[in-house]
Amino acid sequence: MAFLSRSILAMSIALSSLNVSAKAVCEVELRHGLIITDDVIRIVDKGQTRVQINNDNQLFIRGYWIDLSPEESQVLMQFSAGIRDTVPELVELATDGVNLGLSAIEQVVEGMSDKEPEVLKTQLQYVERALMDKFKRGDDFFFIAPQSLSKIDDFFTEEISKKIHSAVHGSLGAILVSLGDAFKSREGNIEDRINDMGLRMDIISKEIDKSLQKKAQQLELKASEYCECLNSLDVTESRLQMIVPSMADFDLVQIKS
Repeated sequence: MAFLSRSILAMSIALSSLNVSAKAVCEVELRHGLIITDDVIRIVDKGQTRVQINNDNQLFIRGYWIDLSPEESQVLMQFSAGIRDTVPELVELATDGVNLGLSAIEQVVEGMSDKEPEVLKTQLQYVERALMDKFKRGDDFFFIAPQSLSKIDDFFTEEISKKIHSAVHGSLGAILVSLGDAFKSREGNIEDRINDMGLRMDIISKEIDKSLQKKAQQLELKASEYCECLNSLDVTESRLQMIVPSMADFDLVQIKS
């Protein structure tokens, strides 16, 4: 969980640095969940697979196979390719491991206290669950939940960020309590240890800021790229819906002007 936790903190700060203009350029919403493996794409609604594409060329809707001509199959393959070109990368962007963030905080915790406060473990479980409800990546699959892609940064900077702050503040509070107990029992100099903690946090914060600034610039460049791809995907989806009208019942990509 530590690996994923580092990703969460890094992304929560990095995404908050994205230029606001990126939101104005691309207002895209995924109206259904997606599960993507090497062989299968599933469009999921309320926990049920509604549309399934096997090997990028075989279409099932509500469990029924849809017979397509070779020309129609080409449109389906374009639709599948569009999903595979954008969604896995979006999921990776949201869950990609960065050797920053919580690993640094964990070092501070370990240096200041004999054991990691229980509150930190509990809060990080909440952070992990919140992230996995929206984005999930396994060894052989990618998952993205229905959401506005133009508001991914809000999810990280508001919901996830609050949970992280709660975890960090709670753990540091527990450390200070343990330091106070140690001081009372004359096990150490509390002032020196608190000053050391403050110095470590200052150094770590500066290093995180430098690394995340670079990450934020990369994300900003990707934002316009995603918008272009998703607009193209929406056009292909409209063509597929003309061929198979029942596809419109599970309209995946919605572009807001």
